[in-house]
Amino acid sequence: MSDDTRQMLLDTLERVLTDHCTAERVQAADQGGFDAALWQTLEELGYPLAGLPEQAGGIGLPLPELCALLRVCGRHCAPVPLAESAMLAAWLLADAGLELTGGVLAVAAADSKQVRITPQGSGLRLAGAVSRVAAARHASAIVLLLENGGDCQVVVLHPADYRLEVSDNLAGEARDDMHLDLTIDAGRLHAAAAGVTLEAFHARAALLRAALMTGALERALQQSLDYARERKQFGRALAAFQAIQQQLAILAAEVVAANAAVDHAAAVAETGPALDEIAVAKIRAGKAAGIACRIAHQVHGAMGFTQEYSLQHATRRLWSWRDENGTEAAWALRLGQRLARAGAAALWPLTTASGAVAD
Repeated sequence: MSDDTRQMLLDTLERVLTDHCTAERVQAADQGGFDAALWQTLEELGYPLAGLPEQAGGIGLPLPELCALLRVCGRHCAPVPLAESAMLAAWLLADAGLELTGGVLAVAAADSKQVRITPQGSGLRLAGAVSRVAAARHASAIVLLLENGGDCQVVVLHPADYRLEVSDNLAGEARDDMHLDLTIDAGRLHAAAAGVTLEAFHARAALLRAALMTGALERALQQSLDYARERKQFGRALAAFQAIQQQLAILAAEVVAANAAVDHAAAVAETGPALDEIAVAKIRAGKAAGIACRIAHQVHGAMGFTQEYSLQHATRRLWSWRDENGTEAAWALRLGQRLARAGAAALWPLTTASGAVAD
């Protein structure tokens, strides 16, 4: 795919979301975090096929470009599950050789402690629960990655197969608990592609979440800059005060750092395992989120805390996404354990190289 085509996809998405993701539309989708009309528009334009290879009928965008699309979604606080449906569920289906079904797809992953697989007559019984499945109530199907006897398998579940316990995150996005107790034909379980593990799934999900966060960070920065230029205090624009300038400079630096970490992780993940790079990207985006939300709300003052003002669309997402797909503490623990296992002699090579040393 040419650079011009990739840029066209980004530009088109930017225009579509500018038109659709008004403050009123985003606020209206607050309970459940889904805009059906926007999703239909994105389907008509082919964006749910962005992560599928071209031979499977998709657009075939590599990970860096997928993250760039999600950055646009995050910047507009788009109330659609593009990351989960187009870049996680579709990825699992395509890699397992399964056909992509239409409509919204939710995605989940479970180990043997969460969902048990036992023989039941001529079939298999699935029993257990998976918590906080994004957009589950809006989905026509849920693509579930299961750990089964040390291997990973993929099963497509339809609404009749599960019971949902509905819940939202702080941003008003659907995060529903899925309860399973059913018997399926063994033929519905399909082997996941080589290299698709629970760890790889969670890492990819964390990278995509971090990409969304960078977009929301950019929005918080831009809104803070605009407000500081427009709002006057003591006869001067807020942006003229040195203390405000310093805080905005810190906010801008955090946005740049998070973008750089995500871009680097996506580039490395495109060619092989990038667990360390993804860990750093999620940690860095989470740290930036905390600082950015604090500064953005301080710059806006009381105005920024009102429901009528749209800053909260970005900051509530940042607060929510910071804790989803692994917190900074969880990813930092994993990274620290890896460095500790490698030993003192490997510390410098591991911290200066990208994927040079394997587990």
